[in-house]
Amino acid sequence: MSVGKYPIAAFAVFLVALTIVMFADAESSVDPDYTGVVSDISESTNGYIFYITTYQEKMRCYSSQCPVDHGYYGITGSFSSDGSIFFVKTMRLLEG
Repeated sequence: MSVGKYPIAAFAVFLVALTIVMFADAESSVDPDYTGVVSDISESTNGYIFYITTYQEKMRCYSSQCPVDHGYYGITGSFSSDGSIFFVKTMRLLEG
């Protein structure tokens, strides 16, 4: 008994779609290191410097992506060696 080419093609499309959904959900489910409101955005030669105000502090941050002024974001990343700036690895606009 021969299997037609259409069921095989449909199954391949299904697998690709499932893979895309799985990876998209994995990135969005990462818990942010900090959440807060963005302000004072300025453009540098390689990205954007801004402040994010959390419920405890106001942090100076750097990102290659431009955030929305007064947007509420979740960010992950790490501080510089002297702790003066937070280098953003991922930044996601959260619904307030």
